[in-house]
Amino acid sequence: MFVSLKANKKRVAAFIVLAAVAVAACLFLRWQGGEGETQEPVKVNGGTNEERVAYLTGFGWQVEQEPAETREVMIPREFNDVYQNYNAMQQAQGFDLAPYSGQVVTQYKYLITNYPDETEVYATLLVYGELIIGGDIACGKVDGFMHGFAKDSARYGEATPAPESSSPESASSYVNSSSVESSAQESAPAEDAAVSEESSAGQEVQSEQPADDAGTVPEDAWPTD
Repeated sequence: MFVSLKANKKRVAAFIVLAAVAVAACLFLRWQGGEGETQEPVKVNGGTNEERVAYLTGFGWQVEQEPAETREVMIPREFNDVYQNYNAMQQAQGFDLAPYSGQVVTQYKYLITNYPDETEVYATLLVYGELIIGGDIACGKVDGFMHGFAKDSARYGEATPAPESSSPESASSYVNSSSVESSAQESAPAEDAAVSEESSAGQEVQSEQPADDAGTVPEDAWPTD
């Protein structure tokens, strides 16, 4: 039986072309599918002090074993420019605060003892339930800075352009001052107004009382005979 070598070469070439097309199609479909996917935020346990310290240690930071400050803060329901940039920095390190808007979380601040050439640098962790949902490394000095947990992570204003009036230290101050007390203060005017109305109403009742008493004659004013 005689087989044409030329024909076999054509079949091999055709097979190679088809294989290349199939591989390219698979890669294209995977790229198309991955383009629309959203990356899920990382899940890190931080319910205990040991877990939080271990998490920071994993980035090479040496911190005081107990937090310098612990308090409850509220993630704003609507993000302004400062918080949008802060959340962009969170997203760059795998977190996202948007799903927690309007929620009260616990903020832990640890003093970092080995930051190069700096002494007043704190690691801030935001914890919701048992999970770390975000945070930053920040220096509170006038010429300070703020970036993600890793030494080479995105700094504030790098992921998205920071507002012109906002500096890293002022952004850090703003983010760290979004406390629950501030939300209570927002409702205080309404409560004060209600108290004021009740007080004024009480004063009206008191002012009317003497008028009623004026028309009443005491029993001992009548003759006893």
